[in-house]
Amino acid sequence: MPPTRSQQSLRVEVPADDYHRGLISCQVACPVHTDARGYVRAIAAGNFEEAYLIARGPNPFASICGRVCGAPCEAACRRGKVPRVDDDGRFVAADRPISISALKRFVCEQFGPETRPPAAVLDDVRQYVPAVCADAEEMAGLLKAGVAGQFQPGNGQRVAIIGAGPAGLSAAHDLALMGFKPVVFETEPVAAGMLAVGVPAYRLPRELIAREVEVIKALGVEIRCGVTVGKDISFETIRREFPAVIIAVGAKSSRALGLPGERGPRVYGGVDLLRAVSVGEKLDIGREVVVIGGGNVAYDVARTVLRQIAYDTARTAARLPGTG
Repeated sequence: MPPTRSQQSLRVEVPADDYHRGLISCQVACPVHTDARGYVRAIAAGNFEEAYLIARGPNPFASICGRVCGAPCEAACRRGKVPRVDDDGRFVAADRPISISALKRFVCEQFGPETRPPAAVLDDVRQYVPAVCADAEEMAGLLKAGVAGQFQPGNGQRVAIIGAGPAGLSAAHDLALMGFKPVVFETEPVAAGMLAVGVPAYRLPRELIAREVEVIKALGVEIRCGVTVGKDISFETIRREFPAVIIAVGAKSSRALGLPGERGPRVYGGVDLLRAVSVGEKLDIGREVVVIGGGNVAYDVARTVLRQIAYDTARTAARLPGTG
């Protein structure tokens, strides 16, 4: 028999201090809890510089995320759940989310490192403290606490970071703001990890990556590219020379299918191919290429191959007599 009304139990939840923050679905969905609501409101009010500073608060790669982020904030946006009805009140469809990522890109192109020198960006970052919605990742709140004497900053202690991808550089950025002296070791010839060697240049301009990295270097972060730990320098040496070590090597590898012959000649993993093209390594791909897969990486590979074939054809033609 189903329970009677008197037998049914009720579940009562007492809201915690962060209950109302949890209702901001876009901020909750963001991996670094960026206050998307805050910078969208600032844009609506015409405060574009403030919008940029809110967007960059917990994220030193705000300009890059304005171009290539998967935008989980938009998937969680409550506007996309608002029902749309016709004149007779009948449901037509759900509304669309706010174009959060595009709005972020707009303010980044106005006040980010795309248009301003690193020193100007850092001055504003250091001085701005958001009024609300600052989370644990919000460095501005920590800096304010340091000024108030609630947080004791570092005094230049060196910290080794292995890997100059988004995680390693973000750690270096935050540690530098906290008064430490980060030294980043990177095996690739360029910094930024998969941003530089995994995302094609037509999607993410290399100049933009370089400008974001320059802001981090302007904090005093040292980045040593072309240094492989375990080959050019031992891990034991790093442990001996640095009081603390952060390992942020990432997972830069292609996914295999487990099929016979997939390790054969002229068979490349998608990530491996994109990396080789990004760093200028020579690839023997021919003129007819089969791409297995239909996701983002597969499309990046297909478009990169088309560009590479066209580039190789043009380069060959330029070497022929009478084509100059």
